[in-house]
Amino acid sequence: MKKNIFVFGLNAFNREKLEALHDANQYHFHKLIALEKLKNAVSYDFSALLSEAQEQLDRFHGTIDGIINFWDFPASALHPVLCEKYQLPGPSLESAILCGNKGYSREAQQRVIAEHIPKYTIFDPFGEDPLARISLDFPFWIKPLLSYSGYLGFKISNKHDFSRCLLIIRDNIDRFARPYAELLQHVDLNPSLTKYSTHHCIAEEIISAGKQCTVEGYSYQNQVKCYGIVDSILYPNMVSFSRYQYPSRLPAHVKQKINAITKTIIEYIGFDQSAFNIEYFYDEASDRLRLLEINSRISQSHAPLFKNVDGASNHRVVLDLGLGKEPQFPHRQGQYACAAKIFARRFEDAVLTRVPTTNEINHAQQLVPGATVIVPVKQDRRLSELLDQDSYSYQYVITYLGGNDTHDLACNYKRIRKALPFKFKPIADTASTS
Repeated sequence: MKKNIFVFGLNAFNREKLEALHDANQYHFHKLIALEKLKNAVSYDFSALLSEAQEQLDRFHGTIDGIINFWDFPASALHPVLCEKYQLPGPSLESAILCGNKGYSREAQQRVIAEHIPKYTIFDPFGEDPLARISLDFPFWIKPLLSYSGYLGFKISNKHDFSRCLLIIRDNIDRFARPYAELLQHVDLNPSLTKYSTHHCIAEEIISAGKQCTVEGYSYQNQVKCYGIVDSILYPNMVSFSRYQYPSRLPAHVKQKINAITKTIIEYIGFDQSAFNIEYFYDEASDRLRLLEINSRISQSHAPLFKNVDGASNHRVVLDLGLGKEPQFPHRQGQYACAAKIFARRFEDAVLTRVPTTNEINHAQQLVPGATVIVPVKQDRRLSELLDQDSYSYQYVITYLGGNDTHDLACNYKRIRKALPFKFKPIADTASTS
């Protein structure tokens, strides 16, 4: 009999990746809560989401063999809560919080890998004179303790910046803070994980010098394994991602150090029976690594990269762990020697007056075998209407592709982009540009 796997926010992208696994015919994949309720929503009702998930699972007449997740909060918290309730393999809620809550995560990192994290201060954005509470020199970053994809993250260069950005945070922080507060009403956590309000923020020393990368790994029966490192290349603003490229071109000794640091922190916080990814900066001048953040999930952005280079997406890891099995992940068995996810961005708001048609997108994809093009924008809409963008840019087309080397990769990308016509009308200008 086929096993039943429930997948938070199962969409076409993740269904395709799961059903492409070599043993996919052994499973039924069921959507657990619609994606629009878990991602890019204007607001989240944690209690309602938890009730909806439990009702769906309780109504199901077959066996419940696994629950898996690919998304950030609230799904990243719903997942361990439900795995515990239905006695299925998955991480503990406490360990997931130590990954996702930037304040508690930094405090855990401070105890075991202090030399690899930036200076930081946790502060209340609604408190009296929040800036006086921050013991960092300008410039520094501020962001909510619970925040994703650069949401409400700001680089602060002076007091004026801080005052302006603080108002934006105050007006928008409820989007994640309120459902996180609801989560805390459903669980009994160690007091050390409830000492900050869900509205607290963190200020961090800027650590943008050097090369950024992400390590993908998992913990199975408390044994931590790192299976791939992806380079994250930034635009000149040092905030917005230009592309993710795999395999990493970092030196071997740096990769070994990344794996060692990763093993130390994941074991310390007790994150087990789940996949994760951790972002790092490597400063060549000082030969120093510093940890940016821990995510209690795979990076879906990396899935086609692993497929192109290793022969399977990182969904393989998630599925095996969800079934309580040790992951069996291939190595360098893919079609290409290297692969990338490339972001086309604009750094000023505009109205899209021309977006590629479905036929044009399909044609662009066919130019490079295995390529995927995603256009997350609509014609006659403002870029600023897009949700979950970083605070400094707007992504309007995403391309996954492979190549025989980095030069081949770049040439393949140029061919695809040339086949994708866009036109924009700047907000302050009536002239169109393409």
